[in-house]
Amino acid sequence: MKDLPGTRLLFDDEGNPFPEPKKNVRKQSNSKMTFEQAAKALKTTHTLSTRKICEILKTYRPWVTKYILPYLDKIYLNSGRKGNTSKSFGMNWVYMMSKILENDEITESAWYKTSDFESLLKRSLSTSTRQTIRVSSTIFINPEDRSTFIIRYNNLQDALQENKNKRYKENSMELFEEKAKLEKQINSLFDEYIGNEIMKKLKKSVSIEEYGISKRTLTEPVKYKMDWNYNKLMAVHDLKGYGGIDELVYRKLFNTGAVKLVFNFVAKNGDIGEKIFYTYDETDEQYRLNDGAPEWAVPYTFFLKYRR
Repeated sequence: MKDLPGTRLLFDDEGNPFPEPKKNVRKQSNSKMTFEQAAKALKTTHTLSTRKICEILKTYRPWVTKYILPYLDKIYLNSGRKGNTSKSFGMNWVYMMSKILENDEITESAWYKTSDFESLLKRSLSTSTRQTIRVSSTIFINPEDRSTFIIRYNNLQDALQENKNKRYKENSMELFEEKAKLEKQINSLFDEYIGNEIMKKLKKSVSIEEYGISKRTLTEPVKYKMDWNYNKLMAVHDLKGYGGIDELVYRKLFNTGAVKLVFNFVAKNGDIGEKIFYTYDETDEQYRLNDGAPEWAVPYTFFLKYRR
């Protein structure tokens, strides 16, 4: 695709080129604030720079300029210079703010209203879903029976570890038979305390490392409401880094019970900019009992139906 006159090629996250936005896409506001008023705003209301918004949304400046900035109130700090010239035409508010507020991150002239950004995120959220939740296996056992289960489970695990240590020294058929017997007893223990029929349903759909089962594409996502923190949003392209594999990232998110958030941002010209993020619900911690039992990533619908 050839460059259009007066533009340069820029690319969105999907690799689609679009012209660089014109300088007048944003309406400058609060340009007559005093230095003291601007300093207060940077500590309270206008705490986001373009760079920070790019970091939060895991994307590039052109995308943020097109889909986010036009909807945010901003204040502008005069840098005391015009263009790329080094000649000073006045006080450098950017430099002075960084020193007075003792904040080395103040390096940009434009600062945006935090509440506007938060409101934009909330109204742009299209769907919130999850497939799994990572919980202690004992969450499916009656509370009064959990301590007895843990004692029996730990005894079997200790015996299995002792068997493993012996097999390092002696590679005998008897030790391998003992290993198989102990593993069968552990499986039977879950059947006894959770229920044989429930465990059968679990093994058909769950991702349990002990069984080596992965059912990511077969586990249906369900609608989910939660209080999320935009500073903790994760994007697949960011998580995989350089040379990473998307599928491995998706599997990890599945096995750790991540929640999927889909945002649809609308540009002034009507274009839709979709962003997909993942995050974790911190309230899940209450279902990880830290009692020594294994943790399982189970379908969220299964958890709702069978938790005790």
